[in-house]
Amino acid sequence: MKIDHVEIIPVNIPTKKVLTLSRYGRLGEGKPFEFVIVRVHTDEGIVGLGECPPLPPLSPESQPVIVAMLKHWIAPNILGLDPFDTGEIWEKMDFYAPTYPMSKAAIDMAIWDIKGKSLKKPLYKLLGGSLLKKFPIVALIGIKKPEEMASEAEKLVSEGFTGLRLKIGPKRDVECVKAVREAVGEEVSIRVDGNQGYSTEQAVNVINKLEKYEIELVEQPTVWWDFKALSKVTASVNTPIMPHESMYLMSDVKTLIDMNAVGVLGLKTYRPGGGVTNTIRILEMARIMDIPCLMHDDVELGISLSTATHIIAAYGKVLTYKSELSGYPEWFEEDVITKPLNIKEGYAEVPEGNGIGVELDELKIKKYSPGIVKV
Repeated sequence: MKIDHVEIIPVNIPTKKVLTLSRYGRLGEGKPFEFVIVRVHTDEGIVGLGECPPLPPLSPESQPVIVAMLKHWIAPNILGLDPFDTGEIWEKMDFYAPTYPMSKAAIDMAIWDIKGKSLKKPLYKLLGGSLLKKFPIVALIGIKKPEEMASEAEKLVSEGFTGLRLKIGPKRDVECVKAVREAVGEEVSIRVDGNQGYSTEQAVNVINKLEKYEIELVEQPTVWWDFKALSKVTASVNTPIMPHESMYLMSDVKTLIDMNAVGVLGLKTYRPGGGVTNTIRILEMARIMDIPCLMHDDVELGISLSTATHIIAAYGKVLTYKSELSGYPEWFEEDVITKPLNIKEGYAEVPEGNGIGVELDELKIKKYSPGIVKV
């Protein structure tokens, strides 16, 4: 089997509601979220799907950058390769596109989808198998007034969620977490995400105040490029720190571990490193080094979210914390796959079918894509 051609499909999906973050303001207000989907075609007619959900300013790669990298450098240099030669494909991608893990992730995802379809096996079987067909996930709440966050938290818990991720920022932190904790009680787990909104001293101060509300972890409290700041915060508080924006390349993972700047490894299907291949490499390392892990996300479409469910199913015993999967129907009116991921009563289900287990809805692609690029 050989890779015959690649389709690069930018899609722009309107949001149902606005996501307010520390430092970045309101995302999804008057502007759709931008994604890139790929279809990797083989000479045997098997087609693999991949997705990259860039979310500037959180993501170093934007939709136009990803489309350009795929069109000019990545896709042309993997044509003719066997999808099962994963190592060779990554050698080519890394040579022609140093860094750019998010662009390469979409191709890698599609390659694994092809493998599963070719072998007539779901992706989780290729990753080691699992009896885990559904699992609890954590719901996302953006920055709002304390009473509004508490009300939304109560609603989500009533729907079955047993874990919450709260966006926080200076002056919207302690009172917001306090209000949510009082609203949902002690049994619901709460984690917070600072989105780089704090100085080192501010982060230490606010985390120390938040610890009495039993927060399980703090995501990216300080600026992404200052690993030393993350290290200092990690050493100064009891709550585990989880880098996100700081973890982009595989080398970032090593540096953060070496600097004692990470308490939890938060992994996505598209970073750090990119794709299923590098996600499972990190998970195997974490298994050996006994580092706590979870799968999390930006707001994503069904291809990436479904891929994450397969990884979670296969690595459920390595993933220490509940994972996060945010997208349709909470944040978007529509997805671009024919059968969206089933999220019900706070649980996500692994899709049935071979490979990733999803198919594109051609009418939705026509509706939301400005055009398909073929390489």
